[in-house]
Amino acid sequence: MHRFRFKNIWLLSHREHKARHVEFHPSKNLLVGRNHTGKTTLIRSLFETLGATPQGKLEQWDENAVSLLEFSVDDKRYFALHQDGRRALFDATFELLISTVKFGEWSKRFCEITDFNLVFSDKKQAEVVPADPACFFAPFYVNQDGSWQAEWNTFSGMKRFSAPFKPILEYFTGVCPPEYYAASAEKFQYSKTLEEHRREYKLLERTIERFSKSVPLTGPKVNADNFAVQIEQLTKEVNELNIRQEGLRSTIVREQELIKNLDHQIRLAEGALAAYDSDAKYLLKEGAAPLICPTCHAEHDKPFLDLLEFAEDARVLRELAARLREDAAEVRRRTHKAFSELNSLNENYLRISSLLDSRKGEMKFKDVVGSLGAESAFAAFEAERKQIQASIDAVVLTIDALETAMNELRSLKRTKAILTDFREHYAASRIALQLPAVPTKNVQLASRPSLSGSGGPRSILAYYAAIWRTVQGRSGTYDVPVVIDSPNQQAQDDLNLPAVLSFIAEKLPTGLQLIVGLETPTNFSFDREVTLTEKYGMLIEGDWGTTLELVTPLLKKMYDAPLAQGQS
Repeated sequence: MHRFRFKNIWLLSHREHKARHVEFHPSKNLLVGRNHTGKTTLIRSLFETLGATPQGKLEQWDENAVSLLEFSVDDKRYFALHQDGRRALFDATFELLISTVKFGEWSKRFCEITDFNLVFSDKKQAEVVPADPACFFAPFYVNQDGSWQAEWNTFSGMKRFSAPFKPILEYFTGVCPPEYYAASAEKFQYSKTLEEHRREYKLLERTIERFSKSVPLTGPKVNADNFAVQIEQLTKEVNELNIRQEGLRSTIVREQELIKNLDHQIRLAEGALAAYDSDAKYLLKEGAAPLICPTCHAEHDKPFLDLLEFAEDARVLRELAARLREDAAEVRRRTHKAFSELNSLNENYLRISSLLDSRKGEMKFKDVVGSLGAESAFAAFEAERKQIQASIDAVVLTIDALETAMNELRSLKRTKAILTDFREHYAASRIALQLPAVPTKNVQLASRPSLSGSGGPRSILAYYAAIWRTVQGRSGTYDVPVVIDSPNQQAQDDLNLPAVLSFIAEKLPTGLQLIVGLETPTNFSFDREVTLTEKYGMLIEGDWGTTLELVTPLLKKMYDAPLAQGQS
């Protein structure tokens, strides 16, 4: 199981000349502060620094503030630096690993250092794409802006994926572990290779079929040495002919498509002009009835013509139509020239025909080509076909082996055991949070509760806790910190709120790194507490000097990196 931990975060505002440094305990952390004291800002910065943007916006926060986060993956330390959309990653010795403003580049590097290989479908492009940092943290961050409702709405930008939350939960709980996706990615690459081989095989089959119809195997069997010069000249002529012919055909296809598009645009412009002319004649006609708006039924007299600006629109359309006709004429000229050049290739055919009619005694050169060429061609075709078929067979066997491995990794027995654990954890969590027992036989990993009133947030917390316990179980794949922002949702009363806080402080899995944000202090024990008191004053002058000294050289490296790359 991979282990991810938050260690330190530094926030710095050059505008305010203030900063804040918070060190996190590997176990239970508590951030205490009234509304607008900055606990949510501090928590959000953990995720934004790593490329996962939570829902909601911050008030009176310096958008150019710098955040530096120290974290570890399997005890290997990293530093992530973020300012206004640019991010940089450093190793434990502050050696720069990447500096970029491109989210895709950052996301790829994050997934590499965490071995996070989850993939799913992109809704817009309908292709397989890798997950991003938001997918990595989604099951483990309960924020006050989007997590306490019946829908997954913690991080922005996740709607670009097609139904991402079920695969995310299956990944972390072990229903579809990382090994499954590694095998799936390998299978995808081999499937693409298989498609290429099969297309190549079909093309070869069609080539053999056409060649068989035009070049028979029957004919004289003679020595071709007497025709060596002619063979060399024929090969040269045929190659030149093919190259020129393919180039001209490609040009003609493109030009004809362009002519078709231009003609269509001209027809549209002319149709619009005809409509303008008809409307203008009607509006200018003496004694015409007033114009009546179809929406508000207001009547307009002739000044309405000025508002429509018919004359100016018509002028622009006429200019457009004229330019389109000129462009179409130029394209037709180029097409005609290409056709002429294609027709001129007949000279090459005549030269080749002349070569084929050359004689050596009673034999014509074309007889030799027809005989020896056909034999050699069919032999080459057969060798190529065997080679492609062997490649296809090898790839099919590899894909079958990968599918077998994937089926074993996602077996019904394994899935059933994981779901059983999840349902038991959910039922137990509901009882601990003073909620009535409910049937859990059909509850699925992605079945978020939908309960109104004060019981709603507690049922959501019970659901999340069941996920965390399942992830920490025997089939889980990652140990990720759990972050809970403001568990006092929907006005929990003096009986339910202590139950919520007791559940969070004492009944979550042992060894879990926990970060909780609360409005008021609590008597429950946490390993480290940070108290925020000043409204809109989370940053302080006391941390400015040391944070500035740490961050400044890293900022320089981050911003100098693109310049160095551009010069290399």
